[in-house]
Amino acid sequence: MRKDFIRMEIENTLSQEVQSQRWNRKKTTLKCLTASELLDFPRLTEDQLKILFTGSYQFSQAIYILSYLAEIMDDQNNLSVQYVKSAPNIIKAKVKSRHINRKVYRIYIHYISEGNDYNSIFRYCCDCPNGERTVGCCSHVAAIIYYLSYGRYLSKIVRPAEVLTKLFATQSVPIVINYNSDDD
Repeated sequence: MRKDFIRMEIENTLSQEVQSQRWNRKKTTLKCLTASELLDFPRLTEDQLKILFTGSYQFSQAIYILSYLAEIMDDQNNLSVQYVKSAPNIIKAKVKSRHINRKVYRIYIHYISEGNDYNSIFRYCCDCPNGERTVGCCSHVAAIIYYLSYGRYLSKIVRPAEVLTKLFATQSVPIVINYNSDDD
């Protein structure tokens, strides 16, 4: 029997652990770090990611969601994540909702240190409506896994509208009308 069919029958134990340990409510159990400090996260290939995500759709969504992650990345493409002090192989990240501006989803990923295949991503969950899947994952989880296992090793992460952001953030708009006229 295939592994993904077996996983359909089990509950999301990481989600249950997040709730029972109250990790979303306690700040003392988490420690901040950047993705560049997270050196033991499994490094995966595109094919392995597609297997983990159960197809190319979530893979493409991960790349699309990465543009939202770009908002919280620094200039060196570092993503700020946290790890659970009592379980250092469980990380927490946050992703803004694409549909509701003020909504932020919390993602937890339990991984096996220095793994080299998709089985190294042991458990994951997100507090979005689709985040408790055990076969495949939601696009928020996919984006974080994509970035940490593959995207951060790329030479450049394409940030959509990066040119426009820089244009409006750094240049002031010159005044077009220099005089006051009633005809305007």
